[in-house]
Amino acid sequence: MASPATPAVAANAMAEPAPPSAGPIPLELPAGVHQLCRCGRSRHGWFCDGAHLGTGWLSRELRLEQASTVMVCGCTHSRHYPLCDGSHARPSSRPWWKVLLRSA
Repeated sequence: MASPATPAVAANAMAEPAPPSAGPIPLELPAGVHQLCRCGRSRHGWFCDGAHLGTGWLSRELRLEQASTVMVCGCTHSRHYPLCDGSHARPSSRPWWKVLLRSA
C-alpha cells in the first residue's frame, strides 16, 4: 500500500524540535518575562502554550533584565528542567551491571 504524499512545509513554519542531546542547548532570549515549558507538550518549543493544563505541571517563569543566552537541558535529566543544571555530566547512580544491561 502506497503512503500518502507528504504535504509541503512552508518556509516560515516552525522547525521540528531537535533530538535530545547529551548537553545543554543555548537559547537566546530578549529581556522580559518568559514562560518556559516543563511538561514537553508545548507546540512552541521551549515556550509554554498552556498544553500542560490538567497534567499537574506548571511552566517555569524566567525573568531577564537584559537579553541573555540561557542554557536549556538537552538530556532531560535536569532537576531544574527546562534549565540545564549539569546533570548530563554527573556519573550514573545505578550499579555498573544495570548500566551495562540497559545498554545491551
